[in-house]
Amino acid sequence: MKLIVISGSQRTQSKSLLVAQYLHHLAETHFDQVQVYDLHELNFPLWNEGVWSGSEEWQPWREIAKELQAADAFIFITPDWHGMATPALKNFLMLTTDAELAHKPALAVSVSASINGIYPISELRLTGSKNNHVCFLPDHLVFREVDKLFDANQPCLDEAMQSRSEYTIQLLAAYARALKPVHQDMLNAGKAFRYGM
Repeated sequence: MKLIVISGSQRTQSKSLLVAQYLHHLAETHFDQVQVYDLHELNFPLWNEGVWSGSEEWQPWREIAKELQAADAFIFITPDWHGMATPALKNFLMLTTDAELAHKPALAVSVSASINGIYPISELRLTGSKNNHVCFLPDHLVFREVDKLFDANQPCLDEAMQSRSEYTIQLLAAYARALKPVHQDMLNAGKAFRYGM
């Protein structure tokens, strides 16, 4: 099985990327392949109609879309920016379609320097699957006071957060196995009302 982890921060060497690398490490036990994409590094343009017409600026996106199609599960990580998910992650989710994400499980993760972090999860659940039909897990992860959680010598300094993260990655893998045939069956069935009715 293949897992793709999306670090949604637009900053260089962000805490979200650090969390992505940590979850990558945990996921290697449960997935055959784990790939991390940093939206800061990818720096996709804002959505425009060229993504439909196949204009040249969207060639890098088309390469990533192929990788997404081959994946069985996803982790979407966003910092808490004023209680919202990042523009980069929302743009990414607007670019995706049912061909890449439909009926595949996704884990929503937020990262906060303080005790906050829940509002971006709510935002992702509310609008993040509207057209791409990704299936968010009922569980999520919030890395609060992230500066206190990691150092160079230990993956996670909080034992409870370590245990919760391990459990949630195991849950994601279980959903990936269970939903794999559902994804294929529904793609074969097609959907005439792709963008809702």
